[in-house]
This record gives sequence, C-alpha cells and structure tokens, in this order.
Amino acid sequence: MQERIIDIIVYLLEEFRHHHTEENYSDLSKQLMSLGYTESEIHLAFSWIFNHLQSSGNGTGEEFSYGADSNRILHDVEKLFISAEAYGYLLQLRHLGILSDFDLETVIDRALAFGTSSIEIEDIKAITASLLFGSDSGNSWEGYFFQQGNNTVH
Repeated sequence: MQERIIDIIVYLLEEFRHHHTEENYSDLSKQLMSLGYTESEIHLAFSWIFNHLQSSGNGTGEEFSYGADSNRILHDVEKLFISAEAYGYLLQLRHLGILSDFDLETVIDRALAFGTSSIEIEDIKAITASLLFGSDSGNSWEGYFFQQGNNTVH
C-alpha cells in the first residue's frame, strides 16, 4: 500500500507543479479515485505532503546536499544494477522534493544492497516507501491504523 501512496504523492506534486492554478482538492481526490486509489490512500498522501511542507523549513541535521542545479550521476558500477527507468524515477522523486539529496543517496545505497541483478521502478518505490514511512524515518505512520474493510484513517 505504501508504494501506492508514493504514486499518489508523485501524481499530486506533478499536478501542483504543472497546474499553477488552485485546483480543488476534492476534484483531485475524485480523479485519483477514478484511477482506482482508495480514499484512505489519498488522505494519507495529502497528509504526507502537508506535513512534509510544514517540516521542510526545519533543520533535520542532514546538511548534505548537492548544488541547486546539479544532478546526481550514477557511477558505472551503479549503472550496472539500476535501470535507466528506475534512475529517472529516482530523479523525479528528488526533483519533486519527495526525496532530499541525503535520501537519494540512501535509496541508491539500499538498492545496491538488494543484491539483485537489476533494480527497477517498483524496487525504487518499495525502498522509497520504507524510507519515508518506515519506523526509521521521522515520517512514520505509527499512530495511524486501518480497520479492515474501512477506508478511514484513525
């Protein structure tokens, strides 16, 4: 489910970036529900975005960052394992502000630690979800729970 929330976050941030108008959030929710996402997934994605925007001004202790206009280039060895599509998706997550530069490096490190011959987009989504929503992050979903058969976040 967390990978689906990542998909929603990417969709919403792309909408916010490309359509500078103040789109109605309920219209965006309806669009997402028509794409097959549940109400709880959509609410969690909105919640993550708003929480992330509020905390983005706070110091996290992660002083590592690239220059504003720079892009992380994969080393030749990293290129052997991470597909071009997965790398492009990873750059999109960074460009949208979902991942910090430090997070980008963490995802690459975890991807290489998988030990598989090829890292694809779905692998990047899973790693990103565990990084953003896992217990080792400050954005844990601890405290939220889902009732079986219910789309309400408690």
